[in-house]
Amino acid sequence: MSQYLTATELAELCECKPNQRQIMINWLDDRRWIYAPGRSGLPRVARAYHDRKMGINDDKTKAKYAETPNLQAFAA
Repeated sequence: MSQYLTATELAELCECKPNQRQIMINWLDDRRWIYAPGRSGLPRVARAYHDRKMGINDDKTKAKYAETPNLQAFAA
């Protein structure tokens, strides 16, 4: 598996055809995604970045902050 999303995966994400590079770029820009333009003009999006943005996390390490607030800290 590549470190970057394939043209087909990007097209599925952006809901366009794999050869519609400008639509992909516009979609990524509108949503403020970070990408690097490839030599062919296809935006290169890191798979790890995509997973983070989409809420997919395989990381088993403990999060820095709790997902819910500690309401007991406010109890009198």
